[in-house]
Amino acid sequence: MTMETTHKAIKLSSPGVQRTLIVVGCGRGGTSLVAGAASILGIAMGVSSDSTNHEDDELVNLAQGRDLDGNVIESPAETYLEKLRNLIQTRNEANDFWGWKDPSADMYLEAISDVLRDPLVLFVNRDMVAIAQSEVKRLQCSIEQAYDNALARYSRYWELLQRLQWPTLLVSYERAALDPAALLSEIAEFVGLEPPVERQSDLVKKFASSRDYRKIDLSEL
Repeated sequence: MTMETTHKAIKLSSPGVQRTLIVVGCGRGGTSLVAGAASILGIAMGVSSDSTNHEDDELVNLAQGRDLDGNVIESPAETYLEKLRNLIQTRNEANDFWGWKDPSADMYLEAISDVLRDPLVLFVNRDMVAIAQSEVKRLQCSIEQAYDNALARYSRYWELLQRLQWPTLLVSYERAALDPAALLSEIAEFVGLEPPVERQSDLVKKFASSRDYRKIDLSEL
């Protein structure tokens, strides 16, 4: 990358016209901020207008063997995996460039890799102590267990990305939160989009000004 960077791109290649963005990391690890930035850049992330976690509910639920309402699908894993592959094909037909965010994508990315067009990854990393402290509150588990879980997930992602060899932008959540406009610019360059305009930079600053989960009003663009 030619600009002075805050985040690090690895295995960089020139993206094609038809491409797919996957935002990954740990739960409570800053993926919502990064997925929101992708939406502000105009990437179709499958997010409803009232979403605060900026996930494609249909895709993420299906990947976990659940329907759109979150109910468990009573069928073999192969069945809902095939439905997931069909959904991705539908997304491919609807958009030249689309993506989704899922901290648990390490559980299925390799199985669907052949239907993803020119995949690009935003791998979000956050201080694991902060992740663990947040998970303790949410899951009512020990700090040791929460830390081990975060470490295991990051390790699985790193091993997976080393196998897949997809272009990946290593994103620091802490740096992204301090300078969201720089994050926006670096994502745009990484995925092959035009540099963000002032309205986009202003909106991502507003979005990142709170550490709480929050909606994005794209009508402000």
